[in-house]
Amino acid sequence: MWAARLLTFSAGAVNAWGFLSLGGVFTSVVTANSALIGVGLGGADPTLGGLAAVAVLCYVLGAAAAGRAAGHAQRGGRRPPRAGFLLLELLLLWAVVGWWLAVDGDPSSGQRTAMLGTVAAAMGCQNAGVRVVMGAQLPTAYLTGLLTGAVTDAVTDRRIQWRVLATTTLLILGAAGATLLERLLPGVAPLLPALLVTAAWLTVHARTGVRRAS
Repeated sequence: MWAARLLTFSAGAVNAWGFLSLGGVFTSVVTANSALIGVGLGGADPTLGGLAAVAVLCYVLGAAAAGRAAGHAQRGGRRPPRAGFLLLELLLLWAVVGWWLAVDGDPSSGQRTAMLGTVAAAMGCQNAGVRVVMGAQLPTAYLTGLLTGAVTDAVTDRRIQWRVLATTTLLILGAAGATLLERLLPGVAPLLPALLVTAAWLTVHARTGVRRAS
């Protein structure tokens, strides 16, 4: 599914940009950020730990918002809107783009923290929405369990899951693309994930429209 591929590429891009530009923490890697919270609690780097805590909290809030919206749709007897969760993610990502451009890519410490929380919430929306709408077997940002399952299948069943390798590659390429953009054109770097998610939303919306027409 093209939308899932675009979202995976975007996940790599937004995590790389968040790490490089918003304080050295990730926007959706909860395992790593949880460890960084522990680093802060241990006294090694309290500032880093605080930023990681903001990222985790906002990620959870974003996931809860997307999950609640999908749950309401299900209880109402309707299928969850296939692109509904992407609209909330788009709102958050484009808000950060506008904010970043407004401050010429040089936000204050407080603004940087707020931007981190916003993009982390956007990633929470994406992951929760993908889980509800596309299924738990099609993650776009959570690769630890996916890769573990692929390795286990490879050594036990001698079966290579090429889809997992493709997903991992897309995330790496997204991170590489965002890193290059951050180095060459830092003022417009957050545009990349926002444009990718916009393309994913248009893809899902167009496909839904075709199905309704048929």
